Amino acid sequence: MLLTAMQRISQEQLGLALERILRRADDYLFDSSSNGAGAELTALRDLRRARAQIAQRFDQSLAAGFRKLQEAPMATRAVDASSLSLVSDEALEEQLATEQVIDVLGRYHAPALELLDKRLAALTERPMLAARDNPVGPKFLADALGGSLAALDVSTAVRVVVYKFFERELSTALAPLYDRLNSGLVSAGILPHIKPTKRAEPLPQPTQPGEAQGVADPATVAVASAVASQFGMTGAGDQAMFSSLLGLLQTWRQAMHPNRDTEGGVSMSTSDVMNVLSLLQREPPRPEVQGPSDSRIPLAEQLRRDLLSAARRMGMGGDNISLSNVDEDAVDLVGMLFDVMLDERHFEADVRGKINRLLVPYIKVAVKDRRLFLYKAHPARRLLNAVAEASEGNRGESPQERELMARVDTIIDRLVAEFNEDIAIFETLEQELRSFMEQHRKRIEVTERRAAEAQRGKERLEQARESVSVDLAISRDTRELPPAFDAFINQYTAHHLTQIVLREGKDSPKFADAVNALTALMVSFDHAELGVPVDRLPEMPRGTLLAILESSGIQGHAADEVIASLQRTLQRVSAGENVDAIAEPLPVSPVAAAPEPPADPSELRVVAGKDGLDFDPDMAERMRALEVGTWLQLTSESGRVEPAKVSWISPISSRLLFVNRRGIRVLVASAEELAAMARLGRVQLREAETAFDDAIHQVMGKLKATLAPTAAAAPAAGSASESATA
Repeated sequence: MLLTAMQRISQEQLGLALERILRRADDYLFDSSSNGAGAELTALRDLRRARAQIAQRFDQSLAAGFRKLQEAPMATRAVDASSLSLVSDEALEEQLATEQVIDVLGRYHAPALELLDKRLAALTERPMLAARDNPVGPKFLADALGGSLAALDVSTAVRVVVYKFFERELSTALAPLYDRLNSGLVSAGILPHIKPTKRAEPLPQPTQPGEAQGVADPATVAVASAVASQFGMTGAGDQAMFSSLLGLLQTWRQAMHPNRDTEGGVSMSTSDVMNVLSLLQREPPRPEVQGPSDSRIPLAEQLRRDLLSAARRMGMGGDNISLSNVDEDAVDLVGMLFDVMLDERHFEADVRGKINRLLVPYIKVAVKDRRLFLYKAHPARRLLNAVAEASEGNRGESPQERELMARVDTIIDRLVAEFNEDIAIFETLEQELRSFMEQHRKRIEVTERRAAEAQRGKERLEQARESVSVDLAISRDTRELPPAFDAFINQYTAHHLTQIVLREGKDSPKFADAVNALTALMVSFDHAELGVPVDRLPEMPRGTLLAILESSGIQGHAADEVIASLQRTLQRVSAGENVDAIAEPLPVSPVAAAPEPPADPSELRVVAGKDGLDFDPDMAERMRALEVGTWLQLTSESGRVEPAKVSWISPISSRLLFVNRRGIRVLVASAEELAAMARLGRVQLREAETAFDDAIHQVMGKLKATLAPTAAAAPAAGSASESATA
């Protein structure tokens, strides 16, 4: 059996990979223990004792995963909110490490994994394969490792080391395994022609170790460095970006408030800041100030004033009390992040007020845990992304949308009421909201599929009509035909050939018969124009002509009358009458091509045709590279802003179908049309897929833009000073 062979190959290759992972972890702990670390020596003994048991459990998990794959798929079970509970910091630390493994491996092996998921789904007769059901997928493997490590009685730090080695080893070991499994499924005829829609993302390259480090294995050095910094952080690129962001922020703060550092005063301790934030968290939310962003007090400045005012009321200091640089970084970053997110994303006015209530809890998280800005899978970061996803573009126009917003309200209320510095609550609330959104998403997917099917049918019809019009033009050539012949070709024959192309294709015998009948009709017309008597004209293929008329609903006496009209026209042409003067009308086809339906006034439309479009070729290439599932921001002619997702890309015209949060079509456009809309400010690409990541990029861009005039003015001021001195 095919699955049995796949199981054998997977257990063999993944078993060898796990052996290498445990050996590297052993080497790392041995090197650490040689430096006098007693805890590492104990962990090393425990690892060596449990290695065989870990390998056995991992192998059994793989076998169980393949057995489950052969069974009937279970229905998706919603998360029961009552069964969720807070977890310890150690458990959360390990969970974050697991999720980072899943995220990194999923992005790195995205194309091969996508093909494997689809082929396994087809093999096991499932509509789709959930991430947890693929026994060689990153989620299943990470969970299997977690279960296997239950045999290892060591600290969380050592477990994170194993996860780091697991991630690094499988970044290379999974590639040949996926290729081999995909090749086997293709050889068995399982979806042999499908192509991936996702692209792989390269992993960040580890920094090469120096000689002084004394460790020969670069992978071991990279893992040790990552664990030594902080568990669960992202790669070096993300850390470098965060450092750059902090540098820009501090430069901006110095430029905006040059005298703040010289004013003196006592800096509040971090514990005092957390106490004051907890007090502000319990206060009623401040009404949001409406108006353009440049006329409002920034959220960070507003909160800093509230925080210092509350501290003075609590007797924590005098008028010159201030925040430390580290805490001020947290306040500024979160405030700017919320400012950007509320300005750049389309939230209804009442939704903006709800999201604003999250500001204080998120500043508390930032003060307590800097990994909020470093780790994409941080629970608080994921919850904010889920809230933004559920709220953006949600106008409450349907019962489902109103129900979703009510759930967002509940989540925000619980977070504000219950958050007490334990970030595990973000994990619980994010799972609850995601579970509810999954039910909502299934209804949306049905609407999306219908929109794509309707667009696919429309484009197939357009393509068939264009193809048939070319064939008809070739058949009639440069002939000047009388009205009866013109109508027969443009109405009845065009419709008949279009239907054959859609149902059976141009290779169909019916298509050839109809084209031959039209050719015979043209030959009869040519002979008539030469003055050949009617009784000596080539015989018309009456049977095929009747079939052409029948596809347009013309039958019986009506069909006989059409053919008689054609014959009378030939007779008059043969008698030498002028073609233009022969008025022999045919009945109008009841199924003639209908005009385009009037556009929905609420639908976004392209502002111009393809001719004369004003667009940037580079932007057109960016638009052409958009993948299904990518979100961007559209602005209608009325000025309404709406998020839109690439739902489908036409294999016929390469046009992109965009839907809104409800799965309803809002735009169909080519890459060139999208680039022209971008030049007019009606399309805005987003820097990142999630609200949090996009906001971070936007904050960095705004800081750079704000500091650019200052940086440009500095050399000019220096030159003026030198001239004055001279």
